[in-house]
Amino acid sequence: MKNISTIIQAALGVAVLILFYLHFSTNKNTNTTKDSNVTDTNTSLKIRYVNSDSISSGYLLVRNLEAKFEEDNKVREQKLQSKQYTLQRMYKDYENKVMTMTTRERAKKEEEISNYQQQLMQEQQELSQLASMQEAGMVSQMFDSLHVFFKAFAIEKGVDLILAYQKGSGVLYANEKFDVTAEALIAMNRRYQNAIPSAPTEDK
Repeated sequence: MKNISTIIQAALGVAVLILFYLHFSTNKNTNTTKDSNVTDTNTSLKIRYVNSDSISSGYLLVRNLEAKFEEDNKVREQKLQSKQYTLQRMYKDYENKVMTMTTRERAKKEEEISNYQQQLMQEQQELSQLASMQEAGMVSQMFDSLHVFFKAFAIEKGVDLILAYQKGSGVLYANEKFDVTAEALIAMNRRYQNAIPSAPTEDK
């Protein structure tokens, strides 16, 4: 199972690549429509960055998705544990009574235990697949949210490129005056909270 911070950092990285591509593809299309005798002197990039660790720990969407995943995973684990305990009791009961059983009774009990064990293994696989599907859905939801937000955020701030930065990444140095993490988090969480439907109030 992927770590939630790794997931969002990957999504941030992909979002950055898309923003990078959109920026330059737009510029390319714009430049091709200009007269060939005109030189475009506005070639400097305006770059800002966000700390991906801070985004992953401070974005409310990530927190809520993580909490929901942990809650669902706990239910899945409890379901499996209950069936594992049942299987253990079946083994225990078999061991306690095997010496007094007839050959037919032993064969029937062993078949019963074997069938239950196979059902448990199948259910383990199904629950594991459900967890993987839920995790994939989280990745998709976070990616969509980050892409939509940072595209609008970059336009609002008048910048061309927003990088995802973290210690140990390929960026060896980043001047803190270009760090817009705090601004981004405030705007991201405001946007996310505004998108959450309000609970209906009862008429008195």
